[in-house]
Amino acid sequence: METEKRGRGRPRKPVDPNAEPKESRGRGRPKGSKNKPKPPKRGKPKGTKNGYTMSEAAIIQRKESSIIQPIRYPIRNKEEAEENARMIDHIIKINEIATQANRDDLLSLKSCFVAYLRLCQENGFRVGNLSAYAAMGMSYREFHSFSRRQDPEIRKFCQFVRETCAMFRETMVSENKLNPVIGIFWQRNYDGLRNDTEQIQAVNDQEDDFMSTKGYKDKYKKMIGEET
Repeated sequence: METEKRGRGRPRKPVDPNAEPKESRGRGRPKGSKNKPKPPKRGKPKGTKNGYTMSEAAIIQRKESSIIQPIRYPIRNKEEAEENARMIDHIIKINEIATQANRDDLLSLKSCFVAYLRLCQENGFRVGNLSAYAAMGMSYREFHSFSRRQDPEIRKFCQFVRETCAMFRETMVSENKLNPVIGIFWQRNYDGLRNDTEQIQAVNDQEDDFMSTKGYKDKYKKMIGEET
């Protein structure tokens, strides 16, 4: 029997040439099993949510969050139910006033606007631009286009409506009944007000740059009318 020599270390076991060859255990995947389907895993796989992988669940959650959900204000008690009925009754009465409005007749629009102001006084509601326009049978865009007509009386009336609503809001802010931030927002978006800064330009006298102390005294004495 011969032994296979190695460079270093122990020599291998002696090889018997008459021995039957044994089946070698190779490493890795056996041949022919590459395209073989994997057996199903038992139980719920890790990293899943409701049967979806984490990436699929994140996509579904983004899609659901992008859908606008209706805002609901449930009525909790009897007082809120009465307040809700009071507001609905106020809107119904505004629509009843709007049935008498005629855009070709300026007097009818004026009477509708006055009727709206009296309705707010009787029911205890605040005066608002959109409600005032609705009482005259117009939306915000329709009132804006109506105010741009060539008739000066129509322009004057529309300006009167805007200024009346603005005056009411200004009074609420001054009486601490309305947040000043909200009042400023309404004034900028509905009343057309803006922040204006006053700029004063003063021309410098070039002689002042080269004037002595005595010259300054003589100049200002003359300005106040004193004798030098």
